[in-house]
Amino acid sequence: MDNLTLLVLIGAAIGVAVFVLMRKKAENPAETLPERKRSRSTQRSETRQQSLDLDPQTRFIDTPKRKQYRLLNDSEQELYHRLSEAMPNMRVFAQVGVAQLALARGRQEAQRLGRMAGRGVDFVVCDQEFAIVAAIELAWPTTAAQEGEGAEDEKRMALQSLGIPLIVFRPNMLPDAETISHEIADAIIRRNRMEAERH
Repeated sequence: MDNLTLLVLIGAAIGVAVFVLMRKKAENPAETLPERKRSRSTQRSETRQQSLDLDPQTRFIDTPKRKQYRLLNDSEQELYHRLSEAMPNMRVFAQVGVAQLALARGRQEAQRLGRMAGRGVDFVVCDQEFAIVAAIELAWPTTAAQEGEGAEDEKRMALQSLGIPLIVFRPNMLPDAETISHEIADAIIRRNRMEAERH
């Protein structure tokens, strides 16, 4: 074997050895890092792994103080329970739009009260046959300027034109079940009077 062939074989063997070493480094880069860098890299991967191990439902919660999304706030929930207690034979619905109430009277009424789109009442009380007895609003007292030129009065008038009395309670003065019963009894009388006037 001549010297040239021998040199080519040695060169090829060295090339294969370098290739194998480079491939090992590429597969396991942590072995080539200095100890301090390696520990930082390990900490990062452990932290990443911990975040992936979290329950998917709790993983995206920003803060422990974040409240669950609710249809009714605390005062509204309290009033709902008192309404249910005061009128066990009635049906109470929450967050009903005035436009929906108008549509129950017919398309003409819905078109007439189109300006009330997006406005609603906190509760609607119905009897056993789902006939509307009264609308109930839970609102802090406000001046006309704060509320936008008497929006509460505008809502009251719109509901009255539909034959639905509006009862307004204040969050800081929620009535007891007995008072609510009396208010609803008065509302039924007003409702019957409104219905008689419509015909």
